[in-house]
Amino acid sequence: MKTAVTVLQEMMIKLGSCPEYEFIAQAGPQHQAVFEYRCSARGAAVTAVARSKKEAKQEAARAMLLRLDDLGLPVPPPFCRGGAPAFVPERPAGAGAEAAANAGTLASRSYVALLHELCEEYRLPGVQYELTADTGPPHARHFTVSARLGMHERRATSTTKKAARQLAAEQLYTYLKENLSRVTKDFVEDEALARAHAKAMERYVELRDETVWRPHLGQKVADYHLGLRAQLDEEKLSVALSALEALGEREPEHAVATAAAALGLSVEWRALPAAHGELAVLELAATAPPLGFAGRDRRSAACAALRHMRRALAPS
Repeated sequence: MKTAVTVLQEMMIKLGSCPEYEFIAQAGPQHQAVFEYRCSARGAAVTAVARSKKEAKQEAARAMLLRLDDLGLPVPPPFCRGGAPAFVPERPAGAGAEAAANAGTLASRSYVALLHELCEEYRLPGVQYELTADTGPPHARHFTVSARLGMHERRATSTTKKAARQLAAEQLYTYLKENLSRVTKDFVEDEALARAHAKAMERYVELRDETVWRPHLGQKVADYHLGLRAQLDEEKLSVALSALEALGEREPEHAVATAAAALGLSVEWRALPAAHGELAVLELAATAPPLGFAGRDRRSAACAALRHMRRALAPS
């Protein structure tokens, strides 16, 4: 049988267009990572989550086929509403909402975002979340979170605060959808999730500061001694070497400041208490790995920094 991606591709080509796929995010620890994909076609967008990128893309295509079927387009079975039931990932043994949350189901959705969008669209007051219980030993904690909207409150318990919050939001969202179905019949979940994701990305772009240094997660410990060289282009490297050669040991503090400025780094000083007085500590911010040099006074700390910089930046 053809996959959902193949069926959607063939269907869109017949209609004179092509679906677009976008990898959105990866969440969870490395051994339990989940991947989220977005599929856009015919002016509609859907998202899907799975344990691998390949599965997430297939799930997004399957969700898009269902959306196109709802729009009245000829979707072949079993990917239409009247066809065979869509794939439902297995859950581990154990009943209850907690087992489903701990399993990290592939069909999980951000009910916190859905509930927020529902409240905004229908001008409801904001949902209040509160941690009401924290029980169990350190290796098996259980957290209970309540979600309150006016006089309505739902509580859920899970092994993480985030999962408990999502479960409480899911219960409250489901209750509101069922009891306000006449009012919220035009509320489309996939579109609400897309809006929530767009808002989150806008906030991320606004808050992101390009000048803030971020660690290089791919750097190996064996390459730490090459940390300064790895961050530089040839022009910056030559300027820094020229500054070091010109000033030498005569003005170590000024030489360090000049070389650091050429490298795009800043020099920070601090004092640490010691057995006989204080130690002067010079830090280069921000480097990968972080670098600090100590001495009995600022001159000796600057000399230690100069020695390291000459060794690290010296031509091979």
